[in-house]
Amino acid sequence: MPLRAVLPACLAAVLLAILPACEEQAAPTPPTSSSQQTPESIEATPRVAALLPFAADQLIALGVRPVLVPALRGGQPEAWQGIEPGALDHSVGPNIEQLIAADPDVVVMSAVYTQFVPQIEQVTDARVITMDADTLEDVEDHTRALGALVGKEDQAAEWIRGFHTQLGSIETDTSGQLVSVLAVFGTPHAFYAFLPSSYLGNLVEHAGGALVTGDMPEHKVFRGLAPLSMEAVIDRDPDVLLVIFHGPEASARAMLDRDPLWSQLSAVKGDHIAMLPDDLYAMRSGSEAATALQNIRTAIKNAKPTR
Repeated sequence: MPLRAVLPACLAAVLLAILPACEEQAAPTPPTSSSQQTPESIEATPRVAALLPFAADQLIALGVRPVLVPALRGGQPEAWQGIEPGALDHSVGPNIEQLIAADPDVVVMSAVYTQFVPQIEQVTDARVITMDADTLEDVEDHTRALGALVGKEDQAAEWIRGFHTQLGSIETDTSGQLVSVLAVFGTPHAFYAFLPSSYLGNLVEHAGGALVTGDMPEHKVFRGLAPLSMEAVIDRDPDVLLVIFHGPEASARAMLDRDPLWSQLSAVKGDHIAMLPDDLYAMRSGSEAATALQNIRTAIKNAKPTR
């Protein structure tokens, strides 16, 4: 019986918890605001509830401490310590009681929660901005927008200059030969492939690789992901396998080792596998983007095409 990718309840729970940027209702869009009020019209530094992890990280980098950050599965980043974690639920949105208690002037969150904007505005009287970091270009644009929001334009410009320096220090491939890459999330028996339109797909492209999933149909719910069967993996036989895992790396590797079908892949035979924690590629997409890109560039550089 063909091995097929199935989404069990446990994987669904993990996906919903760490992949807000992959929801169907959040098509790639520039940051939007629920109000005609411009960032410059807020005289004092606004109190910002940063319910998008990327926004929380960037605001802290610009010297502004959010009044609320999202509660992340697996614990909060060190820089977030001491900031109230706000609960998020895909069925009901942000925790309204926490938002009221935080008394924000502005709420920044993923566009997947757009349906909850009217309710948030009504009960908090806060301005709501939605954004998602889907590309490296988004990282720069959204950082600039956040800097304007909190009156830190100079700091944002300085951060962007440093970001460009970091990107420029990453060795690029001048051979002109693209390395085929498959990036998966899940378990060997229930997993998804990242599509070129995803944030990870953008990083792979910048790193000199090419995802082999361009012809796969996008999942009905999770934007940037495609259901994947083992047969499809073997047919594409990528040079590099990127495994985005949640939990202990040893457990993810053990699952691959136990499935004999994985051993047929050129990437596995050549040990061209990169195990990447979901933190920078799903949970906090856009944060520490230069590091995230460097990790993928290293994996691609170390892989020698087998065909």
